[in-house]
Amino acid sequence: MALTVSAIIPTRNRPDDLRNVVNSVLAQRHLPDELIVVDQSPGPQSAAIVPGMFAAADSPTRLVYVHDTAITGLVDAKRVGAARAESDIVCFLEDDVVLEHDYILEIVRGFEQRSDMWGCSGIISNPPRASALYLAAHALFFQGIFYDRRVRLSNRVGKRGDQLVRSDVLSGGISAWRREIFDRVSFDTRNEFFMFEDMEFATRVVRDVGHHLYINPRARLEHHGSPVNRDAHGARQRRKLAEAIVFYKKRRDWPGARRGMLMATIWWLGEALVQTIRMRSWGPLTGYAQGIMEGVRTPLR
Repeated sequence: MALTVSAIIPTRNRPDDLRNVVNSVLAQRHLPDELIVVDQSPGPQSAAIVPGMFAAADSPTRLVYVHDTAITGLVDAKRVGAARAESDIVCFLEDDVVLEHDYILEIVRGFEQRSDMWGCSGIISNPPRASALYLAAHALFFQGIFYDRRVRLSNRVGKRGDQLVRSDVLSGGISAWRREIFDRVSFDTRNEFFMFEDMEFATRVVRDVGHHLYINPRARLEHHGSPVNRDAHGARQRRKLAEAIVFYKKRRDWPGARRGMLMATIWWLGEALVQTIRMRSWGPLTGYAQGIMEGVRTPLR
């Protein structure tokens, strides 16, 4: 029996971006069985768009539109969407991406190819290119609990003939999961993860089911980073360091936790210094220091 698919799009205050991603969903060669939009916007603009698009397209995909301003952030929106999903595969999509026409088809084929696969993510086909020096430095500084293959894979993987690549960290906003995983591993909605939500969830999945997560380079999409809801550099550094320390606190007894936290903190200090010099503003460096203090003070919930 063919696998069924629920596509889930969390969104907030991005009606134009939402229109683009929904158009690309409706244009899929393999349509999802249902599309669940979890809208946290205070206004009705996004909610007024999507039902009309479905009516005009006369799509067989079932639309579930959840508009609730009480939903508290990205992770909570994903939890709400996953709880409403009825299909075999739950496919999360960011609200500022555009799918290639066979994205859903390739996601399904990946799960059919690997019956042991619990989760996968597609790849972004328009990432900024990283130099060999950057990749080597990244591999040196991100170790232990912060080890992440995605940076190197984004430069090396992407041809249509490429095979599935095992990775213990998936890009949460373009990830797909067997629905049963949410019965085994719950989302952490209490510690307010955003930048680390994908790594936080995926690494707990690996602890539960083993190394059965993959990057699927045949499932491709473009990411058009929306300026809406984006933190400024200083605020971004603050959030990143605060979340990283909370992430560490949850894993302080995991192998490589202290080494990983130390090396990553040095990397982010260098990153903040470079941004401070380029911008001629103390914002990034101040945000870095504030993030460390906030993360140290924040108790685990």
